[in-house]
Amino acid sequence: MRFNKAELASLVSNPSTRFDKEGLLIIMERQEGIFWRTDVKLECWCKLRGNLLFYLKDKNPFSSLAGVFVLQDCQPRIQDDAQLPDLDGYVFDLDFKDSPTQRLVTHSASDRLDWVRCIQSCSNAQIDLQIEHLKAQIASHMGNRIDQGLPLPHDDESLWTEDATTATAATEAPFEELAEPQSELSELPICETAISCDNLPLDGFGRPPNPRVICSVLQPTSDTCLWRHHARTELLERTRTPQFLCTMRFLRSAGFGADTRLRFSVHDVRERVSLTSLPLGHAEVALGVIQDATRLRLPLSSPRGECGFITLASWAPEAAAAELGARGAAAAASGAGGGGGGGGLLQPPPRSSTQMFDQASDSSGRRQKGHRRTQSLPPKLGVRLFVPQLCGMERVCANPRLHSYRLHSSLGADISVLETMLESRVCCAVPQQLLSIWIQREKELLQEISGMGELSGEWRWRQMNLLEEHLRLLKDYSQAKQNIQQLMRDGVFYKRSSTKTDESLEFLPVNLHVQRMWAQNDTLQRRGLLDIVTVGAFTRHDAKGRKCGGLIKLLQESKAWKLEQSNACKVQAANDAVQATKQLRKEIVELMSQLLQLASRRSARDMMPLCNEMVAKTRTLLNIWEPSIVEEAVNFIECHRIIEEPENVLMEPMSPFRKITQQLSALELKSPELEDFATPVVAPPDLWPRGQPLMRSNSWHPSNASPSSSLDINAIDTLQHVVKCYNAHLRNLEQQQQQQQQLKQQQQANALDEATYQSLPPSWQGVTPPSVQLIDLDEMVRARQPRPHPSQPPAGFLDTKLMSSSPSANYYRPTEEPEPIDLTQLNIEASVMCLVSKLKFFCGRCDSPAIRLRHPKAPIKREGFTVAPQQQQQSQAQQQQQQQQQTPDVIAASSNKEQAQTQLKLDLTTQEATPLPAAKKGNKFTDGLDLSLTTDWVAELRPSMRKLRHAMDRLLKTARLMHSVQRLQQDVRCNRLQASIMYRRDVCFSQALTALVSALMLRLWGSELDSAYMTLLRELGPLAYFEGLLSLYGAETDMWSDMCIAIEDLSAVSFRLVLAAPSERTPMPRITGSRQALEVLLPVPEHALPHNNGQLPSFKITPVFFNIGINEKATLGQTREQHRSNLDNYLRLQQYFSRYRKLGLSATAAAVDVNCATADPLDSLHSVLGFMEQQLRANVTKDVKILHLAEDACRLMGGLRFTSCKSAKDRTGMAVTLEQCRVLVREFQLPAKHVPYALSTMRSEGTRMDNVFKNIGKHKYAFNLPQVIMLPAMYRPPVGAYGKAQT
Repeated sequence: MRFNKAELASLVSNPSTRFDKEGLLIIMERQEGIFWRTDVKLECWCKLRGNLLFYLKDKNPFSSLAGVFVLQDCQPRIQDDAQLPDLDGYVFDLDFKDSPTQRLVTHSASDRLDWVRCIQSCSNAQIDLQIEHLKAQIASHMGNRIDQGLPLPHDDESLWTEDATTATAATEAPFEELAEPQSELSELPICETAISCDNLPLDGFGRPPNPRVICSVLQPTSDTCLWRHHARTELLERTRTPQFLCTMRFLRSAGFGADTRLRFSVHDVRERVSLTSLPLGHAEVALGVIQDATRLRLPLSSPRGECGFITLASWAPEAAAAELGARGAAAAASGAGGGGGGGGLLQPPPRSSTQMFDQASDSSGRRQKGHRRTQSLPPKLGVRLFVPQLCGMERVCANPRLHSYRLHSSLGADISVLETMLESRVCCAVPQQLLSIWIQREKELLQEISGMGELSGEWRWRQMNLLEEHLRLLKDYSQAKQNIQQLMRDGVFYKRSSTKTDESLEFLPVNLHVQRMWAQNDTLQRRGLLDIVTVGAFTRHDAKGRKCGGLIKLLQESKAWKLEQSNACKVQAANDAVQATKQLRKEIVELMSQLLQLASRRSARDMMPLCNEMVAKTRTLLNIWEPSIVEEAVNFIECHRIIEEPENVLMEPMSPFRKITQQLSALELKSPELEDFATPVVAPPDLWPRGQPLMRSNSWHPSNASPSSSLDINAIDTLQHVVKCYNAHLRNLEQQQQQQQQLKQQQQANALDEATYQSLPPSWQGVTPPSVQLIDLDEMVRARQPRPHPSQPPAGFLDTKLMSSSPSANYYRPTEEPEPIDLTQLNIEASVMCLVSKLKFFCGRCDSPAIRLRHPKAPIKREGFTVAPQQQQQSQAQQQQQQQQQTPDVIAASSNKEQAQTQLKLDLTTQEATPLPAAKKGNKFTDGLDLSLTTDWVAELRPSMRKLRHAMDRLLKTARLMHSVQRLQQDVRCNRLQASIMYRRDVCFSQALTALVSALMLRLWGSELDSAYMTLLRELGPLAYFEGLLSLYGAETDMWSDMCIAIEDLSAVSFRLVLAAPSERTPMPRITGSRQALEVLLPVPEHALPHNNGQLPSFKITPVFFNIGINEKATLGQTREQHRSNLDNYLRLQQYFSRYRKLGLSATAAAVDVNCATADPLDSLHSVLGFMEQQLRANVTKDVKILHLAEDACRLMGGLRFTSCKSAKDRTGMAVTLEQCRVLVREFQLPAKHVPYALSTMRSEGTRMDNVFKNIGKHKYAFNLPQVIMLPAMYRPPVGAYGKAQT
């Protein structure tokens, strides 16, 4: 700690300084040299003042100062004199918390006792306890009616709320609990009051005060009369006539009424950091008096007499004023009629400012009059209180914090400003849905790897590596989802910045809030909204501060690694092909569902367009896969899969791999996504069918098919540990095999290799916890328990509501042989040909030939898995015959067509029906059909659709098998690197998408939607501008890199508007699709949908990201990458403006400059972008003009606004308040000279300071003085609003 030597010496030598204790003390000092060390006794005169113990140079009380002890965190301790015979006197020690002990000696025991008592009572903790005790005594005896010259209790959150609507019901409603916690957003206030003072007294040195007004409310309790804090104004410096910008609002839901007693206390704040203040005076008045009088001037009273005046200017809504006037008249009539018998009742407060009232009486009991500034003014002026229209904002946001201001424009008019900060209700819902999708993807990959079966040699170790990696990801995703679900149950809607390094909540965005400013200028007849989403950087914070370079560097390393690998491109191509197959399969099944609906209505006219579309999609599906690539994967499986002989199934014990894959069934690896809506609902089969099923519940039901509904994280953790141990065991065995091969001991190596899959290694057989155990099937077989047969619910064909829970519904089982790809394609082609021929027959085109989807290719020689070449034809025939008996997969002609036709009962006697022409039998698929005799079109189409569906299922199985083979052949280190990159990318993307969905829901529900904006959504999509304040130095370089990739990934997400359910109180978006193709369904109110057609718009956003570092690290960091990124985003913004201009939409009316009202808004946009390009080309450090120009361009084109820094608290607060003031200057004629004052008020008393308190529990921005000096002038916080704080 540093001290000012001159000031301390002046304090000690000043004769007027009062000390708590003085006297002689012997101080033991340790003096050290190079070769010696000794203790020296120094007898000197000591003086104690507060927690400072001064000691002089000698015994003279008037000698100069030698040093000082700071007695903070110090405890005196008396020593036993018998144990210290060498010291003459009475010894006591000062034990410091973080410093060495100091020994002091006195000449008498009483003197020592006095010093110890004085030192114990001089600490700050003891002084605070005494102050609280005195305050409690004053409050209990006098009802805390006397103001005290003590520091304002700024540690209390309720003291920093602007009005009663900004805190919880327990602290903000002093009279009654709120019936509806969110009703204050749409509630009209009783009135809004602006405050000013005049003739305030000077201090003892003739200096003007630093005034601040605090409003208190009298609690109507029977026992005590306690004044409770309600609101306060900002702090003005050195003025006797302050006019405050902050206003106070009074709501009925907070317990306010006409009889509520208010007290306005004026304080002189002497020190801004600690807020130490002295009371100047106070005035008491009823709320009803403030309502009736537009302008009310009251004298301030104090024990010293009159000390100035306070003026209250009020505005009330017209409807509320009329209602209150009626209530006042009724109260006056009742008081006049029953005044004789109501002596025991309280009289109503005065309703006119010209009446005498008792509230302004001073300490002597004299009554004073309430004055109005101008007696010629009427008692009630026609001033209205404008309340913003919030639409359905309370349905998508929660926990509002409100602050209101009254500013003065250049023309003398009032500018009403309402600043609101809210939490987004989708903060936890969006990450939870994303995690569900990613969990299902990991289950997919686990099924693919286990479906390959047990491999031999080196590939077994690689297979276990993949299993271990996916189990780890599955556990991490599941644990994160469980943590988020717990937050949702607790009603938490944001993540504090102090917990940003918590890995359990890393998928949630940091400090996500919605900042809204509503402004109104009645003279200009202009009002408008400014919405900004403030959120922390989209990154994965490391608790240990380790740096990895961010996603950009990691992706570059991964790309360089892939270039070195031969099959890296094959893995990506296989993954893309699988995703394309899944999407096409889903679209084809949806088309078949629509065809069935049309066939049930016999609507032949609308069936042909859908038929042509289905043919085109099927042709694309058949051309995705090359048979040669599939043959390569099948040959790999054939060479390396370990095949179990059927006669030894029950005799030999299961291998560790098969036990591990059997445990996967306990993890509820259901069929993922909505792709399985076409698969019949059956009970889950065994992965390894032998004996009784293992670890599976018999109470299965289709309704329990929600993803990850009862996922046991302990089971995943246990299985991951087992796989990890087995993998390590395989590595050790491989090393031993290499050593044995060098020593040419082949026999021992073979014996050891055989033992690897016959038994588990002894080092990890007993490590599994008792909750989840590896069950041996041999013991279950010996038990000979009957195998249960779960009941199969009726399966609905093409029913989108029923999901398959079969783990192998669209995967090959480990013991299942893959179907040849040419046979699968032949089945798909034949099914489509049959289906299309029937559709054409129903449409009257009975002579149309059968279509051909592919050109004939030369047959490919292939061999089965365990079938000899000479037995190939016979085995294929047997296989087809078995398939025909089990499922109707292979196309075969019906042999009972004539018998089925004779059983049809036709009803063609209706008059409206016209005779149809007889069908010509020119197509083998329609031979035997008579259109006049066919009444049930659905029954004719259903078999062909079922065959096509099952054929596509088998194609998807083969595709996934090929993908797993390609991944297995990839390098292990490359797989680990890709997994770590994918996880980090998922974390950043989850945070970015949550912020984007919050902004879209606010735009759709929190403001009016006109036809122009709906046209923008449908034709172009909105612009999303992300403003970054990160410095490319240290850890923030990784944050900037992560944000670039996360924002770029947002451009691939599709959004679609859907009608919100009327019964749904909180509209919640739904996320569907996969990691590569996400679609977000945004619910909107019915009145927002277009009325001309029933099509709901689907769109994508155009994200742009501009970053300018503004703190002290921006001076040290590199800006080359930042400059290049800003230029790229500017080009994207320029392209968006070109497309926006072609739409013919005018710029946002609320964003046009009033000074250039005649200018074309599009020309203004063009000039803004041109100036922005000049600033970018200049490449100046900390050029914040780039951010301001991007803000203007985004606002003119109706885009979405986001502002981010490391934690969205300090730098973000400075940027948001600056943008609000820029909008007030540009669009509402706020004078430029008033901007510093308004900016300081919003930063010190507005919602951004509330945001700081919500995150760290202090009302201090986390800046120190050097950091403030390095900030641009417009981004500096006001004095007293920043300091040491844990961010």
